[in-house]
Amino acid sequence: MTKGHEKIKMMQCLKDIEKYSFPHRTVEKWNALDNGSVRAHSMYNFKEKLDKRRYGDKTL
Repeated sequence: MTKGHEKIKMMQCLKDIEKYSFPHRTVEKWNALDNGSVRAHSMYNFKEKLDKRRYGDKTL
């Protein structure tokens, strides 16, 4: 993480196996989340905010 916000710094990958690893694939997606979702107090709260971001106020 970097100072001042919950963004994760993307490291340079030299090998294909690193480029396609789970951590490398998810950094961009994590950094695209809003601070409210990232700073959620519980897993339930995080999932709730993520669903609202994904689906808006529509019911599933």
